[in-house]
Amino acid sequence: MFKKILIRTSLGLLLVVSLFFGYYFYFKSSFVKDLDYRSSVIETALGPIEYSLTGESDLVLLFIHGTPGGHDQTTEPSSDYSVLTPSRPGYLRTPLSVGKSPHEQAKAYKALLDSLGIKEVFILGVSGGGPSAIEFAAAYPETTLGLIALEAVSLSADFWEEDEALLSGSDFSFWFNLLVLDLLGDEALSSFMLPNPVNQQKLLKDRKKIDNLKKTMWSIWPLSLRREGFINDYLHFSNLSLPLTNIKVPTLVIHGTEDVN
Repeated sequence: MFKKILIRTSLGLLLVVSLFFGYYFYFKSSFVKDLDYRSSVIETALGPIEYSLTGESDLVLLFIHGTPGGHDQTTEPSSDYSVLTPSRPGYLRTPLSVGKSPHEQAKAYKALLDSLGIKEVFILGVSGGGPSAIEFAAAYPETTLGLIALEAVSLSADFWEEDEALLSGSDFSFWFNLLVLDLLGDEALSSFMLPNPVNQQKLLKDRKKIDNLKKTMWSIWPLSLRREGFINDYLHFSNLSLPLTNIKVPTLVIHGTEDVN
C-alpha cells in the first residue's frame, strides 16, 4: 500500500514539475516573440539596430534605456511627441559590434536617425543610457534640441560586485523571482524595490506608478538576450570620461539624492 502511495506521489510531483517548466518555456517563447513583434530592425551605416517608434507627432524623443534594458524599457508617447527607443548595442537584436563605448553608441544613434530620416530630437538618457546620451548631445548639437539626463550614470563606478548575482543569474531563476514578487503583492514589491518608507507609500498610492515599475522590472528579462550589453556597459562605466563641457544644448538634469552614482 505504502509503495503505491509513494509511486503515485512521485508521479504527481513529476507531472507538476513538468507542467511548471512547460509553462516557463511557453512564457519565455511568447515573451520574446512579443518583444520582436513590438520592434523593428533597420540596417544603418554602422550595422543593424533594433528600435521601437511610437506616437504620431513629428517631434521625436530619443529614449536611451538603462542597464540592462532594451527597446521595451521606454516611456509612453503623447500628443506632443513620439518616442524612438533603440535597443543599445549588445541588447536584444542590436549586436554589440554596432558600438561598444558610449561615444560609439552615440554614433549609432545618429546612424539610426539618418536611416529613419529624422533630423532633430530631444534625447533622454536614463541611468546606464546616460553616458551615450551625453556623448550624443556633445557630438551632434545640430541634431539635439535638448538633453534630459534622468538618474544618468555620469561618474566612473565599479558595479560588478553590487550586481554580481544579476550578471551571472539564469533566465529561469530571475523569472521565478519576478513571478514570486508579483504574486506577493504591491506592498512586497515596494519594500523590495524602494528602501525609503516615504517613497514606498508614494508608490502604493499611485496605480500607474506601480504598473510602470512592473514594466521596468520585466524590461531586464530575459537576461540571456541582454547580458552582452550589460557586461559591456559595466566595463565602460568603470572608466568614464564624458565630454560634459562640450554640451551646448539646453539640458535638464534630474537626479535623486539617494542615487549616488
